[in-house]
Amino acid sequence: MSRTTSSPGHAPHGTRASTVSLVIATLDEGAELHATIESVYGGSVVPDETIVVDDGGTDGSCALLEGARWRARGVVVHRVRRSGVATARNAGARLARGTHLVFLDAHCRLERTCLAHLRSALDAGPDAVLAPTVYDAAGTSAGCGARLIDAHLRVRWLPPEPGGTAPYAVPLAPGGCLAVRRTTFQRLGGFGAFRELGLEDVDFSIRAWRAGLDVLAVPGARLAHRFRPHPPYRLTGTSRAYNLARIALVHFDGARREECLRKVIGTTRAAEVLVEAFTGDWEAQRAAVEAISVRPLEAYFERFGDWR
Repeated sequence: MSRTTSSPGHAPHGTRASTVSLVIATLDEGAELHATIESVYGGSVVPDETIVVDDGGTDGSCALLEGARWRARGVVVHRVRRSGVATARNAGARLARGTHLVFLDAHCRLERTCLAHLRSALDAGPDAVLAPTVYDAAGTSAGCGARLIDAHLRVRWLPPEPGGTAPYAVPLAPGGCLAVRRTTFQRLGGFGAFRELGLEDVDFSIRAWRAGLDVLAVPGARLAHRFRPHPPYRLTGTSRAYNLARIALVHFDGARREECLRKVIGTTRAAEVLVEAFTGDWEAQRAAVEAISVRPLEAYFERFGDWR
């Protein structure tokens, strides 16, 4: 890990220093991608390697990162057929060599000490999934972690707790930026098989909590995120509905599952979505989640609040 001498998180004497692999999944982000990378490498701590996964892009925005300047700093571009953010992140994670993984959207601006705080928190609490403070690049509102608010699995950002910088438990680590030890990520099986964009972070956070791991807000790690009504690429009309059905089948039972599936019924091509979800591998995935779970799901909602 490259760092200044004043950066937090030095490894104790006699232990192996932690290293950070940054994974950025990108699709036609243009200048946003370049500005994100510039902010990362302007930090007090910078990644040991950055894996940029070009998820079938056509705008040429990754080409600049293949030049000598960025190669010398450990930036690698890996191209895949368009497969969605979860699959792209998993592809980057498989290439990663660092002890820590940080997943970052390609339209963010990191404050100077953001990665330093994330690495220190992972060094101190390795069996955790971390969520930094994220604020709207177009305004002043900020959130640090999030919670589920309805059966559509929509979320509400949680305001950072006032005062102090110590990590604390939250229900969800939103996927715009989350950090986790590579061994923990592998233990959890990576991101689930979700389509295009949406809910992979909800699934990952719930799986982590059920496996006995904490999802922690790290208020001192701060970054700006460009929230926008639509991404710079076209989405199909069914991907989020499919992702919602998949989470309902993998994680939920009874009334909670039924409520989520009823929300799918009102969406475009609902019958097709439900057939694909029910004929997929959800039973195998459900068994895999249950095999590593030590906490009952209802305890999650008792701890963090319920939409029902």
